Amino acid sequence: MRYIGSHPGAYSFRFLMIIILMTALIVFFFNYTDDIAVTTEEASIQQTINIINSSMAVIFASYAVNGQLDRLNELNGGNPFEYMAEFNLVPGGYVGEVELGDLANIESGWYFDTLSKKVFYKAFYSSKVFYFALVLKFRDLDGSGRFESAQDEYQRLYFEQLPQQ
Repeated sequence: MRYIGSHPGAYSFRFLMIIILMTALIVFFFNYTDDIAVTTEEASIQQTINIINSSMAVIFASYAVNGQLDRLNELNGGNPFEYMAEFNLVPGGYVGEVELGDLANIESGWYFDTLSKKVFYKAFYSSKVFYFALVLKFRDLDGSGRFESAQDEYQRLYFEQLPQQ
């Protein structure tokens, strides 16, 4: 009686099936790890946003204690990393200030664009660029267009993500 395994090409067939199966598993694994890398990077971006917002709260408290709340106007649209440096709170991924040009020639990381007055993050694991701005929100009771602690009502200082450009 003959078995399937006794066929002259059975060994080659089994070997070929194992190779195909292993290749499919390897491709699936690397696609999965790419997705995890992108998801992890997006979580890291959110964590940096939270760090910056917490740092802005510390800076606000410092200005309030020292009677310098009018300095909050400097923060509005400013480079948050510059102010965070005064308090040794700069996150590790900050690269520096640039004049936004060709993004292809810029390494991945956090930057402040001096022309548009926006912070941007160029991703490591995708081709995405995320834009952010430091926003001072207040009720301008005297209509001056600037925050004046004696006249205006402070609401919030926060780092917000801007829509994709």
